[in-house]
Amino acid sequence: MLANDTRNQHFLTQGEQRLNALNPQANPSNLRIYSFKLVDRENYLLELENPKGRPIGKNLSLFDLFSFDVLDDSSLRLNFESLFHRYEGYIEVHTRALLAKLNTGGGDIKAEIIELFAAKLLNFVRNPFCIEKVLNTFPGIASYNPTDPALLASYRRIVTGKKPQQEFLCRTLGISEAQYIEWLRLLFMLLTPMTNGHVNFFDDMIKRLLEDRKKYIAAFVCEYDDASCLLSDRGFSQPIEDGAHMALSFNLCSTAFVHYFVSDPATLLKDKAHPEFLANALAARERLLPPQINVTFRRNDLDMLARYNRRVVEQCYERVFCATKDNLILSEPRFATS
Repeated sequence: MLANDTRNQHFLTQGEQRLNALNPQANPSNLRIYSFKLVDRENYLLELENPKGRPIGKNLSLFDLFSFDVLDDSSLRLNFESLFHRYEGYIEVHTRALLAKLNTGGGDIKAEIIELFAAKLLNFVRNPFCIEKVLNTFPGIASYNPTDPALLASYRRIVTGKKPQQEFLCRTLGISEAQYIEWLRLLFMLLTPMTNGHVNFFDDMIKRLLEDRKKYIAAFVCEYDDASCLLSDRGFSQPIEDGAHMALSFNLCSTAFVHYFVSDPATLLKDKAHPEFLANALAARERLLPPQINVTFRRNDLDMLARYNRRVVEQCYERVFCATKDNLILSEPRFATS
């Protein structure tokens, strides 16, 4: 299941990049995207790397990034491409369906909101520029071992398998070989179902998070007619840096982005009502209301776009991407072109 011949392994899917292509009508093999190198994070200074853009097929990928055993005398390697495909295969369909339904005010969008959250969160988990943060976010998972003998045999190959790319990748990414191995083990444990007919740890985590009656869960979707949304090389940004809330922002396409927000209602309403009244009201809410995601849709809110784009620049690793090269909406935007 984990063996294939894919060597050029994308950590941010081609499908998502195609939704941000500068030439969306071109043949898929010819699609390109503008790439900007970060010059000055504090002042949002970006440098356009190529006025013709960068080929999407070779962008945001590394050779054998997820390969944990490159088989001798064969083009095959063991990696997680098949596990990733389950999440990334429908990103474009879900994105277009979500925006179409929001614009017409019709249709149930819960499936799209949940599936896109899972796919976008996976971009964070498998992003090589986020390895240390990922290991801190999911502590201890890589220390477990599968109980199924066949899965355990595959899992052990993460340590014992042939990884000729390991030294180069660790040097390039500034991580230790131990961190790289732990990250691969974590991906295996998160994404591989441990028993037939059961979901994996990753799906179970998302289900528990988005169906928690004790949490306030919201999604803010913003779309634009004549403005562009940036795409981070990290695949995500955080609009709120507050330990009391979980907030993540993701690019949807060249003209839309989404904020996901999860919080404890008691924290949100602190000091706004008597504690006893608040406790009773929240208890009644948990009993009476089904799990729900509150979705807000906004069109052409340029203030929100400026804040989103600034966060992308502030929190990217070293590059941001876009379907346009001019007139990006930032705070005091400055560009240097080579």
